[in-house]
Amino acid sequence: MFKNIIVVGSTGLVGIEFVKLLTGSITLYTPKFNIILISNNNVGQQCPNTQLIYQPMSSIDYSIPSIFINCANAEQAIEIANKIQKHSVLIDNSSEYRMNTNVPLIIPEINFTDYDNNRSNIIANPNCSTIILAILLNPFILNNFPIKRIVISTYQAASGSGKIGLQELKVQANDYVNGIPITSEYWKQQYIFNTFIHNSPIDTNKYCQEENKLINETNKIFKTKIGISPTCVRVPVLRSHCSSVNIEFDKPISFEQLINLLNSSSDTLEIINNADTHEFPTSISSNNSHLVQVGHIRPDHSLETNKGWNFWISGDQLLRGAAYNAFMIMNGILKN
Repeated sequence: MFKNIIVVGSTGLVGIEFVKLLTGSITLYTPKFNIILISNNNVGQQCPNTQLIYQPMSSIDYSIPSIFINCANAEQAIEIANKIQKHSVLIDNSSEYRMNTNVPLIIPEINFTDYDNNRSNIIANPNCSTIILAILLNPFILNNFPIKRIVISTYQAASGSGKIGLQELKVQANDYVNGIPITSEYWKQQYIFNTFIHNSPIDTNKYCQEENKLINETNKIFKTKIGISPTCVRVPVLRSHCSSVNIEFDKPISFEQLINLLNSSSDTLEIINNADTHEFPTSISSNNSHLVQVGHIRPDHSLETNKGWNFWISGDQLLRGAAYNAFMIMNGILKN
């Protein structure tokens, strides 16, 4: 059915990760599909992983049945959505269509069945922190342990902001070490050796947009009305987001039940919970992994016995929280 796999924004941080995944399984896709890499900033240059030449957006032939993977921003998503034809599909990593009621918001291991190509040829990739949280929640919701309330604080890496933000953190580290004025053109403040509330705009409800994404997207994915109280924080690390997650369940769940459920999701979760050696997930330990790591699991003694539990999770937001999720969506479409 499809002739092309078109990766838009293929030289951005998420695009690079997606192309790596594609390259690793290249024999599955060629010569059956024509792989096209779009990068307006690198037109004519060669991709080091595939040896393909980067093409401009203007070169896309929308008449050819294609799977578009948008690893760029909302502007590109809108352009593709306005030009795409019914025989093609857009997998969108931007936030543009996530809360559109006609567009499914998909984590393949959780709700791929929400995709109906007769209803929408756009599929939205959730926010990176939402994906990482949802992977933790899924075994409980799936196995009839409904969740009443979640309090989550995220500790988000610079790479979540893209190449510019990541590079400026590195520049600031160099500035600090060399005792020169801190460069802050992107971050507007010192980021190295500092933490601050996520730099997305503050909405009318006083939460920043990143916090509202956690609330709204999580409930859309699970079709729930879970009370979620988020605080999203930028921390000066390069890659992988961590989160402190407090879950209040509707009914008690024992530690043994909890561990068994987490172990049953070994395709998406990795338990690192060694209290004796103080070994738990870190901002580095989940780098380049498609698994969400979970540890420092302990009861919330402020609630009724076994109704509240605390978790510390870490997930690679470029991979698990973006490129890998889109890659799995694409594979799901191709298998249908």
